[in-house]
Amino acid sequence: MRAPAAPTVAAPAGGETAAAAWRLALFLAVLGGLRIAYLAVGPLDLSPDEAHYWEWSRRLDLAYYSKGPLVAYLIRALTALFGTSAFGIRMGAVLLSVVGSVAIYQLGRLAFGDPRAGLLAVVGLQLTPLFWAGSLLTTIDPPFLVAWALALLGLYRGLVRGNSGAWLWAGLAVGVGLLAKYTMLFVLPGLALYLWRAPEARAWLRRAAPYRGLALAFALFLPVVAWNARHGWVTARHVASQGRGPGLGWLHPLEFVGSQLLVLTPLVAGILGWALWYGIREGLGRGREPYRFLTAFAAPVLAFYLLVSLQGKVQANWPAAAYPALALIAAGALLERGRRLGEAARRRERRLLAAAAGLALLASAVGHAPAVLGIPPRLDPTARLQGWQELGGAVGAVWRQMPAPERTFLVSESYQITSELAFYVPGRPPAYNVNLGRRLNQYDFWEGPESRLGWDAIFVREVRGGIGELDERVARAFERTEGPSVVEVRRGGRLVRAFGLYRGYGFRGLAAPTVPPGY
Repeated sequence: MRAPAAPTVAAPAGGETAAAAWRLALFLAVLGGLRIAYLAVGPLDLSPDEAHYWEWSRRLDLAYYSKGPLVAYLIRALTALFGTSAFGIRMGAVLLSVVGSVAIYQLGRLAFGDPRAGLLAVVGLQLTPLFWAGSLLTTIDPPFLVAWALALLGLYRGLVRGNSGAWLWAGLAVGVGLLAKYTMLFVLPGLALYLWRAPEARAWLRRAAPYRGLALAFALFLPVVAWNARHGWVTARHVASQGRGPGLGWLHPLEFVGSQLLVLTPLVAGILGWALWYGIREGLGRGREPYRFLTAFAAPVLAFYLLVSLQGKVQANWPAAAYPALALIAAGALLERGRRLGEAARRRERRLLAAAAGLALLASAVGHAPAVLGIPPRLDPTARLQGWQELGGAVGAVWRQMPAPERTFLVSESYQITSELAFYVPGRPPAYNVNLGRRLNQYDFWEGPESRLGWDAIFVREVRGGIGELDERVARAFERTEGPSVVEVRRGGRLVRAFGLYRGYGFRGLAAPTVPPGY
């Protein structure tokens, strides 16, 4: 294979390399310590997704309705090590953020021949609200992004540096990443784009190493395929429905761009946007490495979600996989420019980077402590992570007052509420999520409340715009019902959310509606 590409940034002396490594270690240690302290204070309850994945971890399987099993295995291990608590579960996100940062740093050091590129990229990303939140919440994103960064590292060693053994590393990372999030498949358009713009790399298509990596990735993913084959390929239908909207329009693309400005902050988003342009020009256009490689694995992600946004809503975190590569492009390009600029221009760039880092840090801090500034609940990004423990305590008090608590279960029409009740109600009585016409979720693949005929129950639903009447299907499922009693969650005198609690006696069963599979 061809010789390694010459770095685009002058290689620093050994002392500078060691200094960059020490700065990275210090940065991650300080940041990790702050995050652990924040979790120890416990200002935020588990998010509904975290609570739901914890439910998965109590029922380990080869795969689940909407995702692979990695997050369930991770949470199972975390609760075994740290105990079943929000702190214990979220330690996974903190630890994974360190692993992912080291992988990005190593990719920058290898690609540019200068560890400062990796260091700048890690600092820039870790201070943004998007990656700050991802380092605190144990959802599918932290393990996915770690696997994505490790896959890029392996693919760079294979495609660009000519290391045949790196293909197995890449295959391992891709296979594990698929167990976390199916967007790991973005490596395929990234590979296709790179091979199109790098004809010399196509020689790998005639060698066995890439196919061994592909076989390893597929072998790791095979249990997920087997699970879906047994369940009518529900995951494929679910994934195909994501982002589906009312049709072509400009509202969702504007929301998509606006959401990226918020979760990255405008200055960081502007720098990454410039990096995309620079990578397209220098990498895809002029064939310069490592810009060509990094752009090939960032551009398809952003292009895909921009296209999806033309007809439906795109969640703010979905394009996160594009940003490690773009951050490295920005860091490498700025270091390269620094050699050509005068001292005054370099000072201006440093001030810009300092302002971007400061604004990102401020936005992250405000986003995780909004009550200090009196931000109203409707604008509070943490509102959906508040009040669940209070709700669990209130439901637990009602549960203890039932005639036979040991024969009383919890039920809701929302999987989010069911998952939070399962985690936060003291004693953890059985909790079920009934289907009154919603889309499928993982609860539909587990035992339902029909196994509790004759039991009593507490039905919980969120109240918006008035109490309203209890759904007739729920009322008919019991011999009699009482309620509701209302639980209000308030912060600083403001109502965050309210829940209605109904008591049902003598459960007779609830017929499930017909719901299109996979939706």
